[in-house]
Amino acid sequence: MKRALPIAALALLAGLVAALVVALVHEPAGTRSDRAVSVRTELTPQEAQFGDTVVATVDVSGADPSSVRVRSDFAPYAVVSTVRHAGDGSVRIVRRLRCLEVSCVPGKAVKTFRFGPARVSYGGGSTTRKWPALRVHSLITKADAAAPVLRVPAPVAAPVEYRVSPDATGYLLLALAGLLGAAGVFLLLKVGLRRVTPTRRRVPPLDQVLGELAAASSNGDSGRRRRALEELAQQLETVDQPLSAESRVLAWGPEEPKPEAISDLTSRVRKDVPR
Repeated sequence: MKRALPIAALALLAGLVAALVVALVHEPAGTRSDRAVSVRTELTPQEAQFGDTVVATVDVSGADPSSVRVRSDFAPYAVVSTVRHAGDGSVRIVRRLRCLEVSCVPGKAVKTFRFGPARVSYGGGSTTRKWPALRVHSLITKADAAAPVLRVPAPVAAPVEYRVSPDATGYLLLALAGLLGAAGVFLLLKVGLRRVTPTRRRVPPLDQVLGELAAASSNGDSGRRRRALEELAQQLETVDQPLSAESRVLAWGPEEPKPEAISDLTSRVRKDVPR
């Protein structure tokens, strides 16, 4: 009986050691990975103005970069570009966000946005991280709201005046249309007989935006100029950040974009930006 007690104690100790070894060997992979994986989220800037581009960055370290997947809901902001940088055991995902919709306009001086958490999955596990709060400031001051500049007067019918008789103008246009029609038929026959497909000259997107901005500057349409300046800022965003920021300031500033400032900006874009 006395010899049986030490043997039983040794058997119990051996069982405990075996159970501990089995528990360590069969520990879930996701549990071990979670302790080693680090996830960090960042918004730049956190204090923005309406129309600004916001950069959302997720840094994941301690996981296989090829297995990392990140999902986030930034509504009402839209993702305009995504860049993924992978390194040795780490990955950075950078998304550029922008919102020019009515839902993003601050009703007061500041409007706070809280995006849904970033859901990060990787080989052997997953986790979530909250985004910092984004505060968007209005570009409209109390003075602007109290005394808005835009005023649309009631329509007034202008007196009917003709420099040229309508009948004479009609006959002239008919004759011109006949000549243009004959010229068009001649060109079609010439192209068809020669069996040559005319090549179209492709206009670069930046030149298209500059042309639209020039047209908007000449017709006095402030809203059209602001939209053209925003499109120019988007085109310059990846090639010249300072000019892109200057174009966006002109587009959404409290004052109406001046033709002189627009002309100076377009001249520097044509001179400094390669196309």
